Amino acid sequence: MQVGPLILYSALVGALSGAAVAGFSWLLRTLQGFFMGNVLGYLPPGLVSEGGLNQVFAGPRHWLVVLLLPAVFVLASYLGTGRGLAWLLQAYREGRAIGFIEFIRGIFASLVQLSAGSPLGREGPMVAIGHWLGASVGRRFPLGGAGRYLPFAGIAAGFAAAFHAPVAGALLASEILFRGLVLEVTALAPALIGALAGFTVYGALIGYQPLLELPSATISWAQLAFGLLIGLLASGIGTLWLEGSRILGGLLLQLPFPLRHGLLGLALALALVFLPEALGDGLAWVQLGLSPILGLEFLAIAFLARFAILVLAGGVRAYGGYLTPAITMGGLLGLILSLAVPSFAPPVEITTLAGMCALLAGVARAPFAAVVLAGEMGSYSQLPLVLPAVFVAYALTSAQTYPDELPLPLEEPPVPADTLPAGEAPQRTADGLSPAHTPAAEGPRFESALQTSPPLPDPAEPGSPEKPRESIPSDKKPGTT
Repeated sequence: MQVGPLILYSALVGALSGAAVAGFSWLLRTLQGFFMGNVLGYLPPGLVSEGGLNQVFAGPRHWLVVLLLPAVFVLASYLGTGRGLAWLLQAYREGRAIGFIEFIRGIFASLVQLSAGSPLGREGPMVAIGHWLGASVGRRFPLGGAGRYLPFAGIAAGFAAAFHAPVAGALLASEILFRGLVLEVTALAPALIGALAGFTVYGALIGYQPLLELPSATISWAQLAFGLLIGLLASGIGTLWLEGSRILGGLLLQLPFPLRHGLLGLALALALVFLPEALGDGLAWVQLGLSPILGLEFLAIAFLARFAILVLAGGVRAYGGYLTPAITMGGLLGLILSLAVPSFAPPVEITTLAGMCALLAGVARAPFAAVVLAGEMGSYSQLPLVLPAVFVAYALTSAQTYPDELPLPLEEPPVPADTLPAGEAPQRTADGLSPAHTPAAEGPRFESALQTSPPLPDPAEPGSPEKPRESIPSDKKPGTT
């Protein structure tokens, strides 16, 4: 392995990714300001770490304006491919080639839906951008086989920029790609270099402050057991969220894919009228909840409404990331617990941080990254409460696939060329499936396969016999610990 060139190209990929995701972040804020602020009449508050906390709420100029949301989400379903960040990472984990158009369609579909108030996170398209840049540089400069590790640098740079946490971003890149308490030792160095380089460039353009302002506080030994309670509740919430999305996704299979996204747009339209605080990723509400401005009742209602919308977003396979929502929901959980039992709970800053990291560890299956994120976002002095919360949540959260991983087992083989009329190309629906393999055509067998089938090997090329997917020889695979 060419170590020196690998370090240099990892830094290059990280820097390019940092600049690219900074541009994406600026474009996302601009589109949100126009569509949500000017058209819909509601702009969620922004983060202080990225230059804003102002909220705009004038209300829709006309009630018909809210119907734009279902239309926008239906349009985005056609723009995308029905596959999100988790599908891209799973494809990379299994050695599947991903085309440029696949990346671009997913990124732009995410941009449209996030600009329209989707509750999912921006880390989805940001990591996809870094992944594509790393894969492109790796193909152009193989580095004696070491180029296959460059996507780690881009993925880590995307996570580092999204969460303002370079070391946690590097760990996330490894822990999410390889589930379980496994770290890719060989890939961790490119990931760390890429994350540091990416956040250096991103921070120079956007800002280096921690994502949220969480001042450190002191806790007593008697309050350490509270971390176990946070972890227990976080594991239940994470399991209900992912399991609810899976069940709902199965129930909605009979609906055309665009109509499913339209349902999410309709739910957000209702939220715009009755509870606009449920729109967007909600991180700024966690920041505001640390002040006396927001009460327990408001936080509880916002938590329940956001949870319901997130289950629906997962069920319809909306575009975006699931880690920012996990951080938001965990932060709201910590706030609610701190306000509900103030005499027993530790300071609100610590319970908020512990809740954020616990739910992230359970949902992302990334306990090491969650612990490091606590130190980068808050203070390592808060680890006595964060550690039990994180590892209890990780141990008790039912290991589920992300909602946008579900299509991968159903990757349908292209229709063989010799079965088509002369000159006719295979057709695809908005789900990326051939019309002959839609849910309506496959019936109950298709629905059960969505929930139980293991990942299948790559389909054969059209007109050729099926062949197993080639994998990296065992003596060339990265070492693991």
